[in-house]
Amino acid sequence: MPKIFMPVAAAFAPNYTLKDVLIAAKYLLPWKQDKMQSGKKIPQLEERFRVYMDTEKAVSFSSGRSGFYAILKALDIQKEDEILLQAFTTVALPNTIRLFEAEPIFIDIERNTYNIDPKKIEEHITKKTRAIIVQHTFGNPADMKKILELAKKYDLKIIEDCAHSLGAEYEGVKTGKFSDAAFFSFGRDKVISSVAGGMVITQDYKLAEKIEAIRNELDFPGKKTIIKNLLHPVISFTALHTYNLFSIGKIMMFSSFRFGLLEKAYLKNEKESRAEMNFAKRMPNALAEIALHQLEIADRFNRHRIKVAKKYEKSIQNKSVELPETLSKCKNIFLWYTITVANKREFIKKAQEENIILGDWFPQVIGPIEADPSKSRYKKGSCPIAENLSAHCVNLPTHHNMGNKQVKKVLNFINSFK
Repeated sequence: MPKIFMPVAAAFAPNYTLKDVLIAAKYLLPWKQDKMQSGKKIPQLEERFRVYMDTEKAVSFSSGRSGFYAILKALDIQKEDEILLQAFTTVALPNTIRLFEAEPIFIDIERNTYNIDPKKIEEHITKKTRAIIVQHTFGNPADMKKILELAKKYDLKIIEDCAHSLGAEYEGVKTGKFSDAAFFSFGRDKVISSVAGGMVITQDYKLAEKIEAIRNELDFPGKKTIIKNLLHPVISFTALHTYNLFSIGKIMMFSSFRFGLLEKAYLKNEKESRAEMNFAKRMPNALAEIALHQLEIADRFNRHRIKVAKKYEKSIQNKSVELPETLSKCKNIFLWYTITVANKREFIKKAQEENIILGDWFPQVIGPIEADPSKSRYKKGSCPIAENLSAHCVNLPTHHNMGNKQVKKVLNFINSFK
């Protein structure tokens, strides 16, 4: 599709293609709406995903956080159990942990990988510790060797948060295959997107049976919710391609959220760190078909992301900008190329004046910005690197709409910024 009226944007649901829009539009037709919830596309997606990951079992859910909930339930997480996870993450994780009356224990991160610092894990392990959540932030694999050694030493479960890292590899093995179970997200700005949706994989057959049984007890989202999900690719794809055409796209997106046509990424209770069970659902058939198409092109998308990231790495000359690092022998798929700058607010503001909409994720140690980290049991000052990076990191776009012209525009802005 022509990019003449598109902004350069890090997010804005960039993954959708015209085929995804047509799939969504098909299910909006009155005579197709009886196939929105249950249908054959769900088991097809699970099998394709299982084969892609070469794992024992793949079980679909309405979101990554729903899959995470099922993992915790299958592992029989109990009141006062402690779950270790990194700061610099989403409120969805501590919210879900607290559903079980367990305690999220936050660990600081490494400065240049944005991942949990293995050297700081052991000091937080107690007799109550049950599991470590390993987040591969922005598609950058965490240091699994060191983390697995600690898990073995203390007999802890490992859960991988692969919401950003579908297709990434740690020493030749895909992320998601190092743990007792892993969950993936198909949210609107993830590696693949079906607006909502997620998947859990495990190589433990008994655990897989428990997770599948938990999923089978869940309801599908209501048709009203699914319709809003299906409207998202139709509206956002159109808005993206008309964003700078007399501001048509900008007005379209604002109006769609203002009048409730589209679902927001976080519900009010989630932003307020109120743990409620009603988010956990099954993945609907209509969204599974979009995810199937997205999975088919995931590797191509990732190759493009890596290509764009290499251009940034090679051509950013501004010495005040700090670049990310990837561990040796690892494949970072760069969901975003994340840099740190001295004055984040000014940097993002000036970029927007150049029609470049940069990402701000994570805007604080527990995102989104509306969340109160203290309500997630985070103690201010406990993870200084995460706090510092959340105040200074900026996400550069790497998605498939970033051609040479768009990348050059971003580079020109960065290198001229003072």
